Amino acid sequence: MNPGEERTLQQRDPLGALVGRPTSYLAAIGVPLFAAFTTWNNRDDIESVPLALLSLVLIGVGAVVLVLQSGPLRAPLTARTHAVIVISALAAMVASSVAMGSHDAYVRDDWGAPAVGLYILSLAPYRPAKEIATSGVLSAIFVGFVVVVHADGFALPLPPIAFVIVAMTPVLAASLGAAAFADVLVRSLDRWQVRARRAFTSLADERGESIARSVQQDRVTILNQEVVPFFSELLEGATVTEETRERAREISNAIRAVIVAEAERTWLDGVVEGLARFAPGGTGALHATVRDRHRLAEHMSADERTAVRALIVALHGDRSFQPEEMTVSLAQDGARCDVAIQAVLEADDGAQRSDIAPFLAVMRVIFSDLQVEHDPPALTLRFSYDQR
Repeated sequence: MNPGEERTLQQRDPLGALVGRPTSYLAAIGVPLFAAFTTWNNRDDIESVPLALLSLVLIGVGAVVLVLQSGPLRAPLTARTHAVIVISALAAMVASSVAMGSHDAYVRDDWGAPAVGLYILSLAPYRPAKEIATSGVLSAIFVGFVVVVHADGFALPLPPIAFVIVAMTPVLAASLGAAAFADVLVRSLDRWQVRARRAFTSLADERGESIARSVQQDRVTILNQEVVPFFSELLEGATVTEETRERAREISNAIRAVIVAEAERTWLDGVVEGLARFAPGGTGALHATVRDRHRLAEHMSADERTAVRALIVALHGDRSFQPEEMTVSLAQDGARCDVAIQAVLEADDGAQRSDIAPFLAVMRVIFSDLQVEHDPPALTLRFSYDQR
């Protein structure tokens, strides 16, 4: 878990939250339509048409904010956005109630409370369970207060508490249900991450020795290919000439260059070279350029490395992608590292709707300052991270 990360499904499992985004669309479309239909159905009871229209505008504002701010490139959805959506729904409910005035005879005919509950329900993938529950309880109390104010105009001779319970129930049911859903999912993800980290640590320990043997074998291979034949020829000739000295110098420089290059390689170099080598018809000769003189890639956390690696793999999977046209530049800026990824991506409907959209969603959660510029075919991503 990264510092500052909230216990939300969107930040624990960005792809899971993206899959659940249709719920946001459904709420953003269904709630305003429900409000409009109910308002039209009760049009004869409306005392103030401007206030009725204002209530529909306010509920529409909440829908627009929900759709825009739940998008993958605007993640994570913040507490401020949560507040804007809920407050707009509550304000719409008040405007609708005042518009009905003394003609608001039945609580069950009001759309305000269900609308508030449905909006809070749609926020379950994006906000922490405690925040959703708190928002629901406070909203329910406010709804109850509004009902008490208008209790004298209701047709049924019942105590005000009965109307309050009827009005508060949809808000409490939706919000507490959403909070429970979010809490269960996040807890299960936390348990899975703990098991995954344990397995990763165990696997890393097991692979350490094999990696060391592989590196040693690579060194021995280099010696067998260059150094051993040279010394064999030197022993057979028994004479050291200027040509022999020059060849020895070339072999020495070549070995030194290989060792230095291996020492300066980072996991990011390995990713781009490996993808180019194992691509269909690839030889490894054409691969993305990594500019990281100070080995800043090594300062990324495990989550950050995973997100960047997944994005690069996704880019290589695009048919229009050309590895040699991709550049990954890393530069130090104080305690942070700035990264710029430039590539070629032919996507007529934009990067946000292309096959890499889910990976951009993950990047947006991991790197909150991610900026995406797509002017086909040029694609540029900029983000930063803390050195660790």
